[in-house]
Amino acid sequence: MQSHHRFVLLLLSIVIFLSACSGPVSEPTEPAAPTAGVAPTSALGDASGLFATPEPASSNTTSVPTTSTSAEASSLATIVVQRDGPTQPFNRQLLGVNVPAWLSQQRLSNPQVITRTVALGTPLLRLPGGSWSNSYDWEACEIGDEKRCYWPWAARPTDFLKFLRATGREAIWTVSINGTSKEAAALVAFFNGRVDDSTPIGVDVRGRDWLTIGHWASLRSKNGDPEPLKIKLWEVGNEVYGGKKGAGTGCVDWGWEDVWTCDGTEYVKGIGSGANRHEGYLEFRAAMRAVDPQIQVGAVGVDDPKGWSNWGDKVISAAGADLDFYIVHLYAFSNTPTNAESVLGMPQRTWARVMSNLNAAFDRVGGGRRVPVAVTEYNLIAFQDLDKSQLMLRAVNALFIADTIGQMAEHGVSIANQWALANGKAENGTDYGLIDADTNKRNPQYYALLLWSRFGNELLPVSSSLSAETTLSVYAGREADGSITLLAINKTDRPIGANVQIEPASGQFRGEVDTMQAASLEAQDVRFNGVLNPSDPLSSVLAQSIGPLSSPFKQTFPPFSITLIRLSPTT
Repeated sequence: MQSHHRFVLLLLSIVIFLSACSGPVSEPTEPAAPTAGVAPTSALGDASGLFATPEPASSNTTSVPTTSTSAEASSLATIVVQRDGPTQPFNRQLLGVNVPAWLSQQRLSNPQVITRTVALGTPLLRLPGGSWSNSYDWEACEIGDEKRCYWPWAARPTDFLKFLRATGREAIWTVSINGTSKEAAALVAFFNGRVDDSTPIGVDVRGRDWLTIGHWASLRSKNGDPEPLKIKLWEVGNEVYGGKKGAGTGCVDWGWEDVWTCDGTEYVKGIGSGANRHEGYLEFRAAMRAVDPQIQVGAVGVDDPKGWSNWGDKVISAAGADLDFYIVHLYAFSNTPTNAESVLGMPQRTWARVMSNLNAAFDRVGGGRRVPVAVTEYNLIAFQDLDKSQLMLRAVNALFIADTIGQMAEHGVSIANQWALANGKAENGTDYGLIDADTNKRNPQYYALLLWSRFGNELLPVSSSLSAETTLSVYAGREADGSITLLAINKTDRPIGANVQIEPASGQFRGEVDTMQAASLEAQDVRFNGVLNPSDPLSSVLAQSIGPLSSPFKQTFPPFSITLIRLSPTT
C-alpha cells in the first residue's frame, strides 16, 4: 500500500469487517498501585484506559530495573534458558526498516537522522517506499527530469546511496512493476556496476536501448560515488495483488495499487506481446541478474497463499526454482483496535499461523522447496488515518513491535522491515515512524528495534511459567562471544519478579541490563535506562551493571517494559 497515506474509502469493506470483529471500548478505570514482587491480578492492568485518557505528565526521575533482593524473592515466574539446547539463527535482517522517498534529500542528509539511524542498529533499509515504488521512475528522478519524475522534490537514487554510505547500512530496493526489465537492470547497474564494464544491457520491449552497465555506473560516479554500492536484495513491485479496479485480471473494487494485473501467474510470467507487453517477475529477475548474478530477487506474496484469488499459490507455482524469496506485508489491524488484549497478544496469534500457511503452500505447489520469507512492511495499524488513538506513537506499539520481532524470529521469517524509519504525521497526529520526520524525536517503538539489535546472533530455547500473550513474553539468545541474553516484555501494569535459571548452570555471571520503560501503555515518552527521551549520543545512556550472580537468580521486570539482560561468564 502507499504507506504515506492509506486510501481508506477504497478499503471500506475490510475496515467494516475488522471493526465488526472488535469488542467495545472499555471505560477507563483507576489502576491499583503497583507492588514489587506481586503478580498482576489482571493480565493487562491499566489497559482499559488505553483509548480514552491522556498520559499524565512525566517526572524526571525513575528507577532502573534491579536484580531482586531476598525480600522480593517471590517465585512468581520461572524462566528457564537452555544454553545447550537446540538453537536457531537470529537473523539481524529482521531488524530492517523502510526509508521512503518522500523524506527527501534534506532529511536523509540531516546529521541527526544519520546518527539516530546508526544508533538504532538496523542493518537493512528498504527503498524507495510503498506504492511509490510502482510509480518511481528512478532514472528520471536521478537526472532531474521533472516531466517524467512524478515527485521531483523526493529523494533521488543518489540521495539514497549517500544515506546508505553515511549510515553503513545495506539496502533492499523495490523496482517498479510498471517499468521494464531492462529499466530495472539499469538500476542494478547504477548501484552495483563498475564504470569500466562495457556489457550491454540491451533494448527493452518498448524499444529503448539501455546501453551498458558502465554507462549507468558512470552516472553514479559523476555524482561522487565511483565505487559500486552492491545492493544484494531486490523486490519486483509493491503489493501488486492490490491493483485498482479495472487495472487488470482479478483486480477488486477497493484496490489501491496502479498496476496491470492482480493475478499471481500473470505477475510472474507477464502478459501481452511486443510493445504492449507487461513483463513479469521472471523476466525482471533474469535481466537484473544478468547485470549482477549475486543479487537475490523477491516476488510479491501474501500471508495466506490461498487468499487474494490464490495469489500466493500462483506466485510460488509459477516462479518455481527461480523464486529467491517470498514477500509478505502484514499490519496487525486496519484501524484502531478496541482493547489492549487484542494488541499485545497479536504477535503470538499471528506468526505461527502465517508461517504454517506459507510452509503448507511451499509443500502444496512449490515441490517442498522452502525459500526465505521477507516481511518488508509491518506495523500495528495499516491505515494511518484510522489510528484515531495514535497508538503507533505510544508505548503499546513498542511492546507490540518487540514481540513481533521475537515471534518472526522464532517461526522462521528471514527478513523484516518495519514501516518506517520516518514517515510524517497524519492529520490525526499519528505516525508510522520510529523517529519524527520533522523533529527527529525517537518514538517508543524505536527502542524495540534498538534492544533487539543488542540481542545476539542465535536463539536459545527458553520457557516461562507466565502467559506470553497476556503477561510476560521472553526470548533467549547468545552472542558471538558466548554471552547469554534474555529479552523480556512485561505487558502488565505491575512489576514481575522472576527466578531465572540458566541450564546447565556453571560458574558465575556478570552482566548488564538495558530497559525501555513506560508510565503507561498510552505513554508517548518513555525512559531508556532511566533517562526520559535521551539525547545523543545514545551510547552515553549506560546499561545497569549486575552481578556477580549464579543460576538461578532473581530479576524484576518493570511494568510496561522491554528488558534486555546480557550475561557473560566470569569463570
